[in-house]
Amino acid sequence: MHRNTPWLTVLGLVLAITAAGLSTGCATKYTDYDAFMKSPRPIVGGKPYIIEPPDAIRIIAPNAPEVDNATPSIRPDGYITMYLLGDIFVAGKTPTQLAAEVEEKMLKYYQDVTVQVEVTQFNSKKYYVAGETNAGPKPYTGTDTVLDAVLSAGVPATAWPEKLVVLRPNEQGELVRRMSIDFNDMIQRGDLKYNAVLEEGDIIYLPINPLAAVGRIVSNLLMPVDPAIRAVSTPARASAQVTTGGAL
Repeated sequence: MHRNTPWLTVLGLVLAITAAGLSTGCATKYTDYDAFMKSPRPIVGGKPYIIEPPDAIRIIAPNAPEVDNATPSIRPDGYITMYLLGDIFVAGKTPTQLAAEVEEKMLKYYQDVTVQVEVTQFNSKKYYVAGETNAGPKPYTGTDTVLDAVLSAGVPATAWPEKLVVLRPNEQGELVRRMSIDFNDMIQRGDLKYNAVLEEGDIIYLPINPLAAVGRIVSNLLMPVDPAIRAVSTPARASAQVTTGGAL
């Protein structure tokens, strides 16, 4: 017993410090609610759609049969290649901007031409879910809400839904807005006042709850000594089986 006392003391201190750190470190409440909640509530995310790889597009130009209904692939470098027109850089442009550029190039060959660009596959836009859930990038549809995103990703028993955080970077990838949400209020009481419509690039973070975090730390601490414990205890179990005739 005396040999185990230092180990148990250290383990107890680690657990106490971890629990204290979790209880204080996760207590921050982010209050940039005005950045996420608009009045009236929008139906879709408000940003114009920007074409980027690996989106898929279709060119509609009824008066120009050489390019009408063309479906050029957007290369990783952001270019497409079109008959007559050669390479055109499309990444970072809206469908309307790209249509105007293609139309201008086609006027070299036609006196009257009208071009439209249709995005047929919206593959490039994502929002992100991280933390104690089915984390990863998720396809952005423009109508995704916090409720949709969290329920789709899942809320395991190890999560801490009362401390859900939504993060919004700017176009340069710099964090500019954050809001905290008690997700339990949302699903247990129907409190949807913070059920924001997500924008492309938003990040939803669902932290681990303190008890699950402590349990995970204990498991990690015991992992290196577990083989040693098994090695020491195996001869004792074998001896006991011999003494009892094979029954434990």
